Amino acid sequence: MKKRSIFVFLIEKKRKFIENLKPSDNRNHNGKSFTKNRTLTMGRLFTIILRCSPYSLQIRLDDYFKEIGHKEETVTKQAFSKARANLDPEITKQSFIMTANALSSCEDLELHKNKFRLCAIDGSAVALDNAKELLSHFGGSGSNADSATAMASLCYDPLNDIILDGGLYPYGTSEREAAWNHIEALSTLALPKGACNLYIGDRGYPSKELFADMIDRGLFFVMRARDKFCINFDKATNQKTFFEHNGKYYKVRVFKFILPSGEKEQLVTNLPAKYLKASEAADLYFKRWKIEVKFDSLKNKLELENMSGRRVVTTYQDFWAKLDLANTMAALEYSTNEAIEEKIGQNNNKYQQITNENRLVTKFSEKYIDLLSTDDTDERLRLFDELVADISMRPVEIKPDRKSVRKTPRKKKFCDRKKRVLR
Repeated sequence: MKKRSIFVFLIEKKRKFIENLKPSDNRNHNGKSFTKNRTLTMGRLFTIILRCSPYSLQIRLDDYFKEIGHKEETVTKQAFSKARANLDPEITKQSFIMTANALSSCEDLELHKNKFRLCAIDGSAVALDNAKELLSHFGGSGSNADSATAMASLCYDPLNDIILDGGLYPYGTSEREAAWNHIEALSTLALPKGACNLYIGDRGYPSKELFADMIDRGLFFVMRARDKFCINFDKATNQKTFFEHNGKYYKVRVFKFILPSGEKEQLVTNLPAKYLKASEAADLYFKRWKIEVKFDSLKNKLELENMSGRRVVTTYQDFWAKLDLANTMAALEYSTNEAIEEKIGQNNNKYQQITNENRLVTKFSEKYIDLLSTDDTDERLRLFDELVADISMRPVEIKPDRKSVRKTPRKKKFCDRKKRVLR
């Protein structure tokens, strides 16, 4: 399936996924949850969680029942909170996996050298509500380790804007442990025919054990290694060198370059020379920067740290729902980018134009419930066409090689510097 068609296909899959939910899907099923005929069914509960609205809980519930045409049936926030405590977060995770698989199955995905799917890996601290249950489960940051904080890790395809895998861990979890979990998850994820995964990581990931295990398993990597990580790497004057682990020698290639700041960096890879020249190494590595941009989008536009509950179970539900929402929006962006390209393709514009992410988040979040709850297929297609036309109406330009000096933000007492776009 082409990328331009994946959003409509994905919405249909989500509708079937929600319709087929049953109480026995709950790992923590106690024999009573979601078995009675109540207003807040399992499907409705799950849909509200997927919606990820940052508004107050009661407003969110009232809006949901209004949008589905059952304004008189609204439930209280207490009833919602009690019901979601019995919903296994694994169900939300399965929705994310379904979405990631659908996007990864597109036949026209961009690949590096038409061979490698880029898999950038990175982690970031996620501030949580300072509830005792969360602090006990995830641990804390700060001088006294008393600020509840988790570690979120992503494996991200920067060429196609797909979160391939994710994980939410206790704050002290090793990034390498999370990386191995990503690698295991990607072993079952859809992959274009004839393609391989190429893992890209910064200085927090390299270890001789990791390199050796990946080489033994036939996995490819490009990693940024710190100075004095391996004496052979530091001494290397040409690309080829080796390292020893558990009495076995492994061949790798080392590239050294100087950043614009004057800082010296080195990259380690096991890619053959026919797939990566020395002159291409730095550019390939810096493609991972988009995972930093993705974390910024998750935190500041999809409000990853604005969890809707104060329990461990609700935190995991919200985490997987936000990742699922990000991928669903990426699927829609494929269509809006194509609409923009068709509209301006003959204009000979100086700069490429793409979807405005703020507009995408805002407009999609307004119509998400309608797309999931409308039973009429023609009406859903009409909503989709209307959404694509609305979002693509105001594109933004990509201006290459833009550089600006990072400034210390002025402290503001009464407002955040980031504008809220998720509704």
